[in-house]
Amino acid sequence: MDKRFKPLSPAEELQARRALAEELAADPGMPIPAVIRKIRAALRLTIPEYAKLCGVSARTLQDIEREESSPTLATAEKLLRPMGMAPSAVTKPRQR
Repeated sequence: MDKRFKPLSPAEELQARRALAEELAADPGMPIPAVIRKIRAALRLTIPEYAKLCGVSARTLQDIEREESSPTLATAEKLLRPMGMAPSAVTKPRQR
């Protein structure tokens, strides 16, 4: 856990996760890098901690969050897994 924050109680953590899930559900067109950044921040994890949790390199996560590179489908799945999400839930709808 990022040491800049006071640890949350289990009830507070559950409440924070629910609030995040509602926020993400309210904006399904949010780009994947923004979703990943929000998830990581809500879980109060540093980039290296979240990368280790998801099984990707910290550099890859950093580049994706900064939108310097695009995640592959497999990487996006790994990065969204902590919230129980799939890439199809957060991709931008096509404009017509």
